[in-house]
Amino acid sequence: MIAVSQTKSANYLFIVAVLKSMRDGGVITPAEYERAKRYYQKLTGSDLVIAD
Repeated sequence: MIAVSQTKSANYLFIVAVLKSMRDGGVITPAEYERAKRYYQKLTGSDLVIAD
């Protein structure tokens, strides 16, 4: 069974993947990417650290 913490981390990983594609496509700047990444980490409650 999937624990709540695993679901939070999975949701965060999906959001980061979308943010990375937006950054790589030039839709958002690298600074906006970093800010959004921190925001969504706090919002989802994920304890993962993504090293770029």
